Amino acid sequence: MPALQSCARRFAEKHPEDSARVLEQSQAADAAPFLAELPVYVAARVMSHMSLAAGAENLPLLGVHRAAPVAAELPVGSAASLLRRLDPPLQSDLLTALPEDLADQITRLLNYANGTVGAAVDPAVLAIPSDVTCETARRLLRSRGGLFHHQLYIVDRKRRLLGLVHVRDLVRAASTAPVSRVMQPATVRLQAAARIASTLSHPAWRDMDAIPVVDKTGVLLGILRHRQLRRLGEPPAESSLAGALLGLSELYWIGLSSLLPLVPTSGPNEHSAAIPKSGGGRGR
Repeated sequence: MPALQSCARRFAEKHPEDSARVLEQSQAADAAPFLAELPVYVAARVMSHMSLAAGAENLPLLGVHRAAPVAAELPVGSAASLLRRLDPPLQSDLLTALPEDLADQITRLLNYANGTVGAAVDPAVLAIPSDVTCETARRLLRSRGGLFHHQLYIVDRKRRLLGLVHVRDLVRAASTAPVSRVMQPATVRLQAAARIASTLSHPAWRDMDAIPVVDKTGVLLGILRHRQLRRLGEPPAESSLAGALLGLSELYWIGLSSLLPLVPTSGPNEHSAAIPKSGGGRGR
């Protein structure tokens, strides 16, 4: 592998956010081949920092055989946001190439239109059936600890939301007690079909940084985080090439920029990439 190419790949692995800024200022036809040569997990990390418009331009150019593994490494909500912007045939091909469980999760999100709570939901939550013991719930918590905040959501066997359990209460509970005994009713919830704008002033945000989201039948789809809600209401941050270069090693920069024909700018980022045609999403 040429030294400069190897240098650029190491830079992308160690600095995915800065790499994303640089790639966004290149034509997708130049950036996509570079992404295609990265290890899948590195390409996914870089793409997770790219704007949706740039990500949706680059993802199709990777080819389905490469785009599907990259999409599978992204958070489910991020993958759904990208697929939402693709043309329906490509969207369908990617969903077919993804693992079935992941494709089902993404499809559920695609069924909700842009601007709704369901389109912005984070489905990566730990949901515990109400009839399991507290010891079983603690074991699930240990094995899937990355999917909880400070509370667990309790559902029935049809995944309808029943309540929630604070981790501190679960830790203290008797091992053989059903988890439903220590749960609190889930009195606050958001409807997936509701418009995001209607949730901005929800009084629960004063005390909660995440609210569970359910469909019209009460099935738990995930959570809406307050920080995500704020981000949706903010204009996209402008960036410049100078900002991308700030603090970067000159050697790494030479390695990455030598592979991509960057267009220097003196002001806000002005990339010529047009937003791809919006995909219809399944069920819309």
